[in-house]
Amino acid sequence: MRNLLLALALVGVCGQALADERTVVVPKGDKSFSVEKSDIVRLTGKGIAGSTIEMKVDGPAKVETTSTIRELINGRPLIGNQIKEFDLKPTDQGKVTATITVTPPQPGATPKVTKIEFEVK
Repeated sequence: MRNLLLALALVGVCGQALADERTVVVPKGDKSFSVEKSDIVRLTGKGIAGSTIEMKVDGPAKVETTSTIRELINGRPLIGNQIKEFDLKPTDQGKVTATITVTPPQPGATPKVTKIEFEVK
């Protein structure tokens, strides 16, 4: 029994020591910026409920993760918004252009297009 507890304690300590730490860059504003190849760039698309939010990447980066964000106020869901976060992982050095297109659900509505540019060093 004592050996089992010791083994579990070691697994817990080793599991914590192996956790990866990474830098996540969240740009604010519309100026271009630079990141390291090991960084993650997090971009956010926001629209009204029912909007379609899409991401297109040109350059040496790929979408690693897409997250649908659900906001709560006092434990209740915030109604009326749609949020998606895109985590981009650089694949090489160079210029990256990410385009987020938010299309509202109304027929004939004009999509909102946002371009973000950054340099991978």
